[in-house]
Amino acid sequence: MRAEAESASLIRTMKAGIATTVDQRWIIPRQVGRIGVESCAPKIPTLTPPHLAAFSGLATRSWTHDPSRRPSLGSKHVLGAVLVTDSGHAYRPDIDGLRAIAVGSVVLFHAFPWLVPGGYVGVDVFFVISGFLITTNILGGLSTGSFTIRGFYDRRVRRIFPALVTVLLATYVLGWVSLFDSEFKSLGKHITGGAFFVSNLFLWAESGYFDTASEVKPLVHLWSLGIEEQFYIVWPLALWALFKFGRRTIAPTIVLIVASFALGLTSIDRAGGYYSPLNRFWELLIGALLAMLTVRGVALPNHLRNLASTVGMIAIVMPMFALDGNSTFPGWNAIAPTIGAALLIGAGADNWWGRRVLSLKGMIWIGLISYPLYLWHWPLLVYARIIASGVPSAGIRVGAVVLAVLLSYLTYRLIERPLRFHRNRKAVVTGLVAAMALVGGIGAFTWARDGVPRREFNSLNVALDPGEVRGINEISAIGCGLDVTTQELFTDCRTDVRGAPTYALIGDSKASTLIGGFMRTSQEGRWWTVIGGTKGIQSAVPLISADPAHERFLPLIVPAVDAVNADPNIRVVVLEGAVRAMFEWPDFTNFAWLPDSPLYDKVEGALRETVRRLVDGGKQVVLYVDNPALAAPEDCTDRRTTVGFLNSLLIESNPGCQVRLDDFLAHTEQYRALLQRVVDEFGGPVSVFDPTPILCDENAGVCGHVRDGARLYSYTDHPSDDAADLIGTELNAYLARL
Repeated sequence: MRAEAESASLIRTMKAGIATTVDQRWIIPRQVGRIGVESCAPKIPTLTPPHLAAFSGLATRSWTHDPSRRPSLGSKHVLGAVLVTDSGHAYRPDIDGLRAIAVGSVVLFHAFPWLVPGGYVGVDVFFVISGFLITTNILGGLSTGSFTIRGFYDRRVRRIFPALVTVLLATYVLGWVSLFDSEFKSLGKHITGGAFFVSNLFLWAESGYFDTASEVKPLVHLWSLGIEEQFYIVWPLALWALFKFGRRTIAPTIVLIVASFALGLTSIDRAGGYYSPLNRFWELLIGALLAMLTVRGVALPNHLRNLASTVGMIAIVMPMFALDGNSTFPGWNAIAPTIGAALLIGAGADNWWGRRVLSLKGMIWIGLISYPLYLWHWPLLVYARIIASGVPSAGIRVGAVVLAVLLSYLTYRLIERPLRFHRNRKAVVTGLVAAMALVGGIGAFTWARDGVPRREFNSLNVALDPGEVRGINEISAIGCGLDVTTQELFTDCRTDVRGAPTYALIGDSKASTLIGGFMRTSQEGRWWTVIGGTKGIQSAVPLISADPAHERFLPLIVPAVDAVNADPNIRVVVLEGAVRAMFEWPDFTNFAWLPDSPLYDKVEGALRETVRRLVDGGKQVVLYVDNPALAAPEDCTDRRTTVGFLNSLLIESNPGCQVRLDDFLAHTEQYRALLQRVVDEFGGPVSVFDPTPILCDENAGVCGHVRDGARLYSYTDHPSDDAADLIGTELNAYLARL
């Protein structure tokens, strides 16, 4: 009786601390935090028969009457204070508190990056939580013989799909009333990626190729959901196989952790290092390893739990302020938050942080809605930025976060929980899978239809639409004189199909945006080939030098130069290179920094070497002057949605971004002088082409985003297709006179 009274007292205490009930029962359901983290609370962690019996006793509404089989708060085999659900899972309120910290850091980083510059590490904390909880559940099911692959994925569908379908549909509706065709087409693509859990692969493929900034991609945050679900395609099967054939899981998991981490360290593709599932699996496996140790009864001694949890909290929080958007990540910088999360989870709830911080009502409440909050917050912030034509005011960003919290609670209460715990689970799973397939189909249709033209939004904003890169597939084909292996290094290796090329364009990502216009405006018999683009940190910037400032360009620029030299048909080579890439400066919005750059001598020497090799190969060389630097297009031109109150709420006065022509010429004076010195050294075979008169209004003395009703820039400082056509017309006429 005493044991029963103690149990009842504990239950009342836990009920008072967590204001959550399901179906009028006190039992708290399995809850979860964010993207794809199934909040399956861990089962009582041990695989030995006596403790399995105790676990069976805990799967009821009351504690077992046998004190020897009732886990105590200080037991080695229990991670902390637990409350047991009717599904037989021990609920860890402190883990929901940890989710609150993780999602809070991500939301604050996105809304106010200066406040928590490294807040993105919250996603890595989520990975560890996910790996721990789901591996614990799988091992528990395997140990009792109740685990099935179908049951696992049924639970995943009921956990992940309700909120995700809701947010994808809402994002689509907002895009319908506020995005240009090119943007809406991109949204359709990313809705497809989100619905089929391949967003990370789509983003990886896009990086460096006509890529728009992540700040204006409403679904870029779904990359982590993709990685997580790709992990859970293989992990349950792997665990089942390991468990079936020997039950040795720890050693193989350690090997996989080391292999995945090492793969990420050796990756030369920065985008791949971030988005590749193989480079990220080790973070989920850290949580999985902790689960394996836990179910085997390996636990921290009681006297070390406060220390471990404190070290873990510091390891999570410090990177949030020590790292920023320029830090190398994941790599070594991801070690601290992942190990910190493992320490906090492993220390259990029965420590100071678990009792006094992570188990607070507010922390648990945020943890319970952390998954829908993660889904909602980013699209709202992005649409606020898009409609406001720039970074919205602090008040609007705060409002977006508050709205995200409200929508997250409503999603959790009215959609997530009712569907997840519906009695007819088979019908729910079937309906959710059908709904997700439909949403993915809508996205694919929008993607295929080029953004569904003829929407009302287009007629309201026709003068502002930057368009998209116009197709050149009908006049060009893959191939630029390189072998297949080398060709794969470049994002652009195309040649006009109408005849042998007379001109070659070598350059970085700006060359990718210019070549369409050059080809479309080419004169009869004077066709183009392009070799270049940007892939990860590698780019075909026309600087040949082993200096650390420019050596990363060598793998692309050297084979590009060799390829055009080997083609006797190519007479003229146009060299394009973004100033910010040549002079190692990340700011694309202005050139005010350029006069003070210490790299002029190195740039001149490297450019001279590139030109020398081409001239020695019998080519004429044209040095293409970089275009003016302005703020990003999406920050400079207001748009009107088809929803009136959104316009009045979000659109702020913006005078339009422009730079005085005199200032631009002054800032680039030394750069232009550098180009002229190279021309003077080589004489006749080398000349300069300057697009400034085309992009700037010399009469008004300004350079802006719009001229004669046409948008001149598509994203960041990259020329639009309209600009490429204007420049191409003048450049082709100029080359014909050489």
